[in-house]
Amino acid sequence: MKPRATLSIAVRSAAALCALGLLGACAGQRVASNSAVFKVTIVNVSDKAGIATVISSGVAVTHSQELRLFEAGLPDKGYGLEGVAEDGHKWPLNSYLKRSKAVYDRVIFDTPAGYDVPENIPGGKYYEFYIAGSSKFPYLSLATMVGYTNDLNFMLDTNGVSGYSLFNPDGSPKSDEELKDVMAHWDVWDAGTEINEPNGAGPNQPDAPTGIDVGPPDVGLVQLYEDVRNPIDDVHKAFAVQVVNKPGGPAGTFQVTVTNRTDQPGLTPSALSPILAVAHNPSLSAFEQGYADRGTGLEELAEDGNPAPLAQSAQAHPGYHTHLITGPGGAGPLRPGASHTFEIALDEEHPMLSMMAMYVESNDAFLTFLNPVGECGLWIHGKSDQEIAALVRESLAFMESGTEANQPIGSGSDQASRQSAPGEGDPDFGTTRRYRKPMDPVVPAEIATISIVRADHVKRTGKIHTSSGPGN
Repeated sequence: MKPRATLSIAVRSAAALCALGLLGACAGQRVASNSAVFKVTIVNVSDKAGIATVISSGVAVTHSQELRLFEAGLPDKGYGLEGVAEDGHKWPLNSYLKRSKAVYDRVIFDTPAGYDVPENIPGGKYYEFYIAGSSKFPYLSLATMVGYTNDLNFMLDTNGVSGYSLFNPDGSPKSDEELKDVMAHWDVWDAGTEINEPNGAGPNQPDAPTGIDVGPPDVGLVQLYEDVRNPIDDVHKAFAVQVVNKPGGPAGTFQVTVTNRTDQPGLTPSALSPILAVAHNPSLSAFEQGYADRGTGLEELAEDGNPAPLAQSAQAHPGYHTHLITGPGGAGPLRPGASHTFEIALDEEHPMLSMMAMYVESNDAFLTFLNPVGECGLWIHGKSDQEIAALVRESLAFMESGTEANQPIGSGSDQASRQSAPGEGDPDFGTTRRYRKPMDPVVPAEIATISIVRADHVKRTGKIHTSSGPGN
């Protein structure tokens, strides 16, 4: 990746005075008895971190809950976020927000402090602007591109939906202490509108001389299941997986127990499909997070609960040592409340264990081990039971193959338990999701920090459209 930035945002608020006409000067703003002004400073400190990158100009907006710039697991809404994410081009998004009745205040930040002309901020430079909010329009959303990527934005979210509330439920502006939790809402988001290329080296990234809005669409990537509109129960509440060296067995033989806990109150009951388990060498993986399905059988397992095609692909490859399809009764589904134990042999040349089984009440979600490099499989040969337990706990995950659009968990007509034939369901095209592509790592905490404090001395006398200062 080209040099990366650490972004620091400080937001300071002050009570706004209605008598000064603070919010009534512009169309689209509403006078409110409980309002506040916030000073926002976005600082690129990558020159100190040694991983410099530019941070693009962008758009900030305060709004009601009716406006959401994005929702995890859904395609881009077409409001203009794509322009910011792919090219740092904020004008389409700004035009949409200008017309929205859900907007309280809107700011284009594009001129670094001390500069006279718009420019992206390199290391050591910063944007500074003021924005107003109110108890009826409490959410702050930001969109600013991470330089040298295809379609990554820094944005604020709450449970996977755009916006961070600057106000308490009772309508009062948050205190300095309460505002300290903002960092938990600050993340890098992939707009899902353009295929990711190696950071800083892709021919379709904004610094490449190929023009605006170039690059193939982002279609059907294998990714962590993070669909906030159709959530699956927490993986560790829903399923338990234990892997141990077989007591009294030969070295390299492991005993695996999978327990389906979805019969517990508050969870969505779902069977697991028959389980595919394989032993393989470290160079192989059934999938790679952030990349499209390879067409070797993962789609059939994830969509229809059929592990046979993927098992056949494994059997045909010399890097896979052993594989088995297993479940209660030999190869049956693991129903809510049930457990299943099986054994598998690994050796020094094939030290990795991969396991995959469909979460049946979904469109294309499956239970698996996701290792730290974003691939399938755990290196457990030669490790103690305690070491293995820690690896399993950290890596157990729900993934989705990105091959079928998500429907409500447990009721979708194209899900395996209700579809009329295998392979039904719309393709999953370019959904917005947290950026977790290990091949091109972007660690939010290394690029951006955000802090918010009150600044009651700040006054606002009119709506601001640029980042040059208050009162414009």
